[in-house]
Amino acid sequence: MRRKFTAAALLSVVLFAATPAMAGPDSVSTGTYKELTEIQELMAAGRMNDAVDRLQTLLSEVEDDSLDKALTLQTLGYVEMSRENFPTAIELLKGALATQRLPQNVVYNVGYMVAQLHAALGQFDEALEFAEEWFKQLENPKPDQYMFMANIYAQVKRYADSAPYAEKAVAAAAEPREAWFQLLTADYFELQRYPEAAKTLLRMVQLWPDKGNYWEQLASVYMVTDDKARALASLKMAFDLNVLEKESTVKSLIQLCVMRGIPEHGGRLLQAAMQQELLPEDETYMEMLAQAWVEAREYDSAVATYSQIGERFGSGKAWMKVANIHVDVAEWEQAESAVSRALQAGLEPDDKGKALLLQGIARVEQGKFKSGKESLRQARTFSKSERSAANWLNYADEMKRQADWLAANR
Repeated sequence: MRRKFTAAALLSVVLFAATPAMAGPDSVSTGTYKELTEIQELMAAGRMNDAVDRLQTLLSEVEDDSLDKALTLQTLGYVEMSRENFPTAIELLKGALATQRLPQNVVYNVGYMVAQLHAALGQFDEALEFAEEWFKQLENPKPDQYMFMANIYAQVKRYADSAPYAEKAVAAAAEPREAWFQLLTADYFELQRYPEAAKTLLRMVQLWPDKGNYWEQLASVYMVTDDKARALASLKMAFDLNVLEKESTVKSLIQLCVMRGIPEHGGRLLQAAMQQELLPEDETYMEMLAQAWVEAREYDSAVATYSQIGERFGSGKAWMKVANIHVDVAEWEQAESAVSRALQAGLEPDDKGKALLLQGIARVEQGKFKSGKESLRQARTFSKSERSAANWLNYADEMKRQADWLAANR
């Protein structure tokens, strides 16, 4: 939180209605007034070094405990502000306040300057000490003044104090200020006030629909409140607007589709995301796509995708999934072919036993008893498929006897 202070912006608050008077501790002398006026002209011309020299001389001449000293310290503080010598400026302005000669309205303004300087240095606790006193005297605070307070409170993690100021700033602003909405949303998140966060984010996605992170935050709020339907709708809208950039967010969108019972929609979105290069066409996402087709019972698409995985990545497991889909619909020839591809690609020992078992079953179901029983005998040598293979061998023998009897009695 760093602000640029310029001499031109500060001149209007120096000599703030201080005019020469006859005498007294609360009036400025004619000589000091004249000197400060000339110094302001140097500041306006950008002659800061000359201004500092004149002010240092004046400071040595004015009386302690006088308005002259207060004004000189104040002006010198503003010069150092414009030169971004913030620690020095803070000490000078505090010195002006310590004289207790500045008019009350000016005390508040100088306090505000000190608060801003502390904030610029990241000293937010010190900034808040001055900012609170300054804000109390404002009769009709402006939106940016509300937001200044909101920022300070947020920086010291007093989010419950920050939020009301941010709310008033956002509501009173003539034009929407994106950074203000961001701060207000952050306050709500920290306070776990998720309904208010959702309401604010809905406004933000209307104002800045091309900002994908706002859509993502909105979806995350809905997920926290277990409103998965709205979370899905938010991400889908962002996807349609082509503003989702994070791979993890697109992945969440697909997973939400499956969770909400519309896996075919998730599959089509996943295809589109890969075509748009939002997601890589790697084995992980192609596996996710194939599983979406399985969940949607679009088996032809699932077989095609698993086959692509098997061919592209040499995945024996993918070919086994192709085989299992064919087995589920009793397509034994296609199942046998897929198992053969799986065995060629290579499988872990346990998976190999299952593959040989499935190969044997597919062959037996086609009447290929000799080769089928050979596959089943091999499957029987693996512990996890031993019992099933033995049962299928008995079944195969029975099937063979029936087939032989039918052939002999035709």
